[in-house]
Amino acid sequence: MKIYYTLRELSGEEAVRAALQREGLPSFELRRSEHGKPYLFGEGAPKIGVAHTKGLTAVALSPVEVGLDVERREERTFPSYLRRLTDREREEDFFVLWTAKEAYIKYRGETLSSLLLRLRFEKERLLLDGAPLSEDFAFFELSGCLFCVCTAEREAVELLPF
Repeated sequence: MKIYYTLRELSGEEAVRAALQREGLPSFELRRSEHGKPYLFGEGAPKIGVAHTKGLTAVALSPVEVGLDVERREERTFPSYLRRLTDREREEDFFVLWTAKEAYIKYRGETLSSLLLRLRFEKERLLLDGAPLSEDFAFFELSGCLFCVCTAEREAVELLPF
């Protein structure tokens, strides 16, 4: 799997087009699922994940379903969200917790409102309705940002600028 990133803020469509161009792939039709997850339509189209944070845009191109999230590590608070965390979750690295939850939700093609409150993070493990998830989560740090990639099984990941 390849994750292309840029320190520019691009739209999801611009970023996907740039990543496809870098790979020499055709310009597949970009569509959105019922809940807004972008995907490429056409025979041989790779699976994609798209993520944005202040000053960074990223696109994952993968042969398997993928969820991608990226957050800039900054000192900021999210009072409404922090109140919902368990005591154990408050002991975890907030950015690991948040990117893992978002990457999983994107992987599933769901919405924050449908899954966020059902997910818990304990001892570096994501749980859904109290049961550990079998999906794999990989984390990467780059330019003050934390990336999280969620896939069904561990995939080799290459971070590339575009």
